[in-house]
Amino acid sequence: MAQATLVEMQIKDGLRLIDRLAAEGVAVTVAGWVKENESGQWYLYIATPLVGEDGGTRLAYRRVNNVTSEMQKDGFWIDSFEIKVMGPHDPIAKDMLAHRGGRPTRIPTRFEGARLGELAVDEAFLYPPPMNEQKV
Repeated sequence: MAQATLVEMQIKDGLRLIDRLAAEGVAVTVAGWVKENESGQWYLYIATPLVGEDGGTRLAYRRVNNVTSEMQKDGFWIDSFEIKVMGPHDPIAKDMLAHRGGRPTRIPTRFEGARLGELAVDEAFLYPPPMNEQKV
């Protein structure tokens, strides 16, 4: 099987989605494209408090899918099956936050470690906080 390559359009569309989610009132703690070691596939991981303390993802997926459906009308092409949601206290989210750093850039930070939480990864691109993020 050929290795999946993350293309520039995926990175840009991921950033658009993160910013749009924030604009729509969906809190995003951290997000990034992660290439899973086992499958060799890229997934957009999004940590949001919409994932319940019990790990329930239904509300989070509903909100994210509604936003992506609207964006697809305007040429957005990330498939909903490429998106994985998790809570902010998930070990993957915690590691993503720790590695993202506080850089004021609008481009993702490359992560080349071997693990995020218990997930074996080949690499990842971690997004900065959304532009519309409101500081409380």
